Amino acid sequence: MKRVVVFLLTAWLSLSFAKGELRIFNWAEYIPESVLQEFSKKYDVRIIYDTFDAPEAMMAKLQAGGAREYDLVVPPDYYVAEMARSGLLKKLDHTKIANLSNLYPRFQDPAYDPGNTYSIPYQWGTTGIAYRAGEVDGAVDSWGVFFDPKQYQGPFLLLDEMRETIGAALKYLGYSLNDTDPSHLRQAEKLLISAKKRGIGFANSVEGRSRLLAGDAVIVHNYSGDIFAVQDEDAQIKYVIPKEGGTIWVDAMAIPKDAPHPQLAYAFLNFILQPRVAAQISNANYYASPVQAAEPYLDSKLLNDPAVYPSNAVMKKLEFIHDIGSSLKLYDRIWTEIKAR
Repeated sequence: MKRVVVFLLTAWLSLSFAKGELRIFNWAEYIPESVLQEFSKKYDVRIIYDTFDAPEAMMAKLQAGGAREYDLVVPPDYYVAEMARSGLLKKLDHTKIANLSNLYPRFQDPAYDPGNTYSIPYQWGTTGIAYRAGEVDGAVDSWGVFFDPKQYQGPFLLLDEMRETIGAALKYLGYSLNDTDPSHLRQAEKLLISAKKRGIGFANSVEGRSRLLAGDAVIVHNYSGDIFAVQDEDAQIKYVIPKEGGTIWVDAMAIPKDAPHPQLAYAFLNFILQPRVAAQISNANYYASPVQAAEPYLDSKLLNDPAVYPSNAVMKKLEFIHDIGSSLKLYDRIWTEIKAR
């Protein structure tokens, strides 16, 4: 696990160590160090920043005691309800987050967390296909590049994330990526086992983009912002939302129920909802910001990029990953079988 420690200012040396500390559990390479430093300086705190590379790892750490260790955690949208049911998250006191009003209306009452009861949106984007334009033959516009042998374009990597990858197979088959019909899920399982044999494996988002950049893979299944982050290094790397549709996602920021420093956590939530700070995060990550008030400060290339802010027609083909309750057990069994084959 990567750990970044932001300095402890001298002004706090006379105080208790715990009072001057904020612990964040987030995806790797997902917040600019400058933002952490700015908050650290403003509030005179030491920030400990730990990372995870898959939501399952995040959940396991919190269930093993991490809910008492961290002040803020960044789960995918579809994990928020499950974490709340499991008693892992604190209900938010909105009176301590005045900048909630800066959000786009669509993010002020999201389906995954009505009324932002347990979380606030941090960044949003899509999950689709990235490829090396000079090494493919013809259009890359369908999940078929993974699932149809006739559309094979070269070495490919699937995303090592259960709901995203099973969801992609379901979308290719014409189903909802939240489908819970066992027969449909078994069809998706067969597709993925077959794809695994043709491909070069599974990779998390950071590894996937690195191997695409290095040329080890010609096509990868990945998150939009991870690909946008490396396009400046290689103009041949392109990103597309498949014609069958895909995932629209939100990474949310929440406070664990037993967070040791909840008041600092609230201060951080309010801080990142400031327009200039929100824009700073998105300009660095190249993900879309949920903060509408940040628009004037966003890089115009980012704001006007239809791959980042999709058209209404494309948005209609995208789905949020939903909490599927008890059906998650079937997904887990299928994913275990896929990875074992």
